[in-house]
Amino acid sequence: MANSPRPKLSPSVLKKATPETRFYIDYDWWDKSDLDLKTYLLTRLDVGEDINLESETDEVDLVDAETGEVSRVDGFQYVIQAYFSQLPDDFVTRTSLVDAVFCVLLANANKPMTAREIAQRVKRSPETIIKTMGGPKIYQGVRPILDE
Repeated sequence: MANSPRPKLSPSVLKKATPETRFYIDYDWWDKSDLDLKTYLLTRLDVGEDINLESETDEVDLVDAETGEVSRVDGFQYVIQAYFSQLPDDFVTRTSLVDAVFCVLLANANKPMTAREIAQRVKRSPETIIKTMGGPKIYQGVRPILDE
């Protein structure tokens, strides 16, 4: 019998996503991937001429509607959030699940949302969100937060 040590796994590797697991877009994933976020938005999501992604605004003051708290956000993030928060309701039912989840998180200023909250917005079951977005493969940088 070989005397090899057992690999040490971090607790987050052992956890599985649940309907209460929160998801977010990991922008580092985009930086490390061969994909370009602006190109993806322009081509895959057909943003087209409805939005100016070349805005020179570095930061924008954003007021939280619930708390009244003012925070500084990246200008690009603000433009994207404003655009995706105004999409027609049927947009998420006309696009792929991965793109729908991605757009919902963009519209929510990439504030983490539970699988249950995302499921309500994309009109799919939380289990479908978990199976697709909670596994080892990362789609469009959407990751679960498993170490809470």
